[in-house]
Amino acid sequence: MSDPDSAALRRRFQQQERQVQALRAAVFSLPDPSANPDILRQLAAAEQALRSAQQPAPPAPAGAPTTAPHGRLLGPETTGLRVAPTVHMHSLPTGIYHLLDPDADPLLTVVVGNVSTDRKPRRVKAFIEGLSAEAVRTVEIERGKDVTLKLLPTLFPERARAITEVQRATLHLRVEDLDGKPECHDTFPLVCLSRNSSFNAVIRPDTGEPMDLTHYYGAWVTPYAEPVQDCIRRAADMCEGRMIHGYQRGRDSVTEQVKALYAALREAQITYVNSVIDYGAGPGQQTQRTRLPRESLAGKRANCIDGSVLFASLLEGASLNAALVVVPGHALVAWETWHGNNEWRCLETTLVGSADFDAACRSGQQIHDIYQGQSPSPLRMHRLADLRARGIWPME
Repeated sequence: MSDPDSAALRRRFQQQERQVQALRAAVFSLPDPSANPDILRQLAAAEQALRSAQQPAPPAPAGAPTTAPHGRLLGPETTGLRVAPTVHMHSLPTGIYHLLDPDADPLLTVVVGNVSTDRKPRRVKAFIEGLSAEAVRTVEIERGKDVTLKLLPTLFPERARAITEVQRATLHLRVEDLDGKPECHDTFPLVCLSRNSSFNAVIRPDTGEPMDLTHYYGAWVTPYAEPVQDCIRRAADMCEGRMIHGYQRGRDSVTEQVKALYAALREAQITYVNSVIDYGAGPGQQTQRTRLPRESLAGKRANCIDGSVLFASLLEGASLNAALVVVPGHALVAWETWHGNNEWRCLETTLVGSADFDAACRSGQQIHDIYQGQSPSPLRMHRLADLRARGIWPME
């Protein structure tokens, strides 16, 4: 494709992106995002057109380092080894880092090749200075062969919890013989995001394709936090028999319990505040600040995702099956109307401070149905039970 054609495509894409941003502002700045269904449908259609027009970023060359390393000691002419590191995350999501799978989401991939005529037993170490333990792999490399290692050093929990603002860190990579003699020592700069920075998506460096990460919002659902338990206790006072009993009684009791949880949040005087700005994310990463439920309750404010993880925490803490429903630029909460029936109702949490339970349910269900009706649908329903089974546990 010629440069003029590429420039024209970029202009059309940017124009479509601006249209989506304007429509999102028009829809999600309303007290009730479903109040104008026509604009909501225009937004859904514009987002679908934007996804169709989006071109994936070109992938990085296979095995190419994504950051210029510093501190290499010896080259392959001396050591007989060729070391090719690739850093996959220059911005660390410290809040969910401990939930990442080393095989699927490593911090660092190292390809070690033996260019000598002998076997090479070697030890490869990676650690984040002052923040993590060492990730260590010991391998024996056949002559003329390569070994690929995926490394995800474990953060020290107490130090990760202390990261409440963006800070810089240094990743170390060492390759040494079995006597501890270093043959390669590289360092890479990292940015540690605040613990409450959440990832919506990242661009995979190997393919250039976007990868959805909204399922990690499940870590923000924290049913055991004391302020959440206090709110559930208040809801219990509003239920028949002053009890929260999950699915142990009839189906009507489920709606009664959810309605009581909503009323308890209204009593907590939660106000909608659209504060999502975040700092430190790298290219191709979509992040935002997300309050933990105890922070929303203490500050009496929440945006759509804050309110959704808060309400999901109440539902899970009440032994009701909950789900986070994510559409482009917005989030809802849902609950299963009876255990195992796979029938879900959605709720718009931004209406907690301004509308009753029935209005919040109507709004949430309408938004769900509009996005679910698209083909392909951009709606993501993350059932908490599925997320827990995948190892996405509460952050606290």
